[in-house]
Amino acid sequence: MARDEVMPVVQTEYQKEVDEMIKMELENLKLQLAGGKKKKKGKKKKSKKKKKGKKKKNKLPGAKAIAHMNEYEMLVELVKAGIVKRLPPANLKDFIGEFNYIHMMMEDLNDRPREPSMALIRQLVTEFIIFPLGSALVR
Repeated sequence: MARDEVMPVVQTEYQKEVDEMIKMELENLKLQLAGGKKKKKGKKKKSKKKKKGKKKKNKLPGAKAIAHMNEYEMLVELVKAGIVKRLPPANLKDFIGEFNYIHMMMEDLNDRPREPSMALIRQLVTEFIIFPLGSALVR
C-alpha cells in the first residue's frame, strides 16, 4: 500500500528532473548550432589541388603552444605538470605471488572478469614482451 502511495509522487519528481535536464541539453545544442551557422561573406573558394610534401598541421587545442617543441621537451613539460610520472625500474622478480586457481574455477560461474594474479601478470609479460624481443624478427 505504501508503495502505491509513494510511487506516483516519486515518478512526477523524477519526470520533472529529467525534463529540466533535457531542456538544458536542448539549449546547449541550440547555442552550439547557432554559433556554427554564421556565414562569412566575401571569401572565395580555394582550388582543391593537392600539394605533395606538406603535412597537415594538428588541429588539436593547444597545438600552437607545442609546435616548436620536440618529443623530449614535451615529455619534460608533462613530468613538470605531474601528468607523466617517473617510475622506479622493476624486475619480474618483484611480482611475487602464485597463480589463483579459485578464479579459474569461478570463471565458469560468472562472466565478469577477475583481477589477474601476480603469477599471471608475470607469465603474460614474459610471453608477450620478453620472448618476442629475443626473436629473429626483432633483431
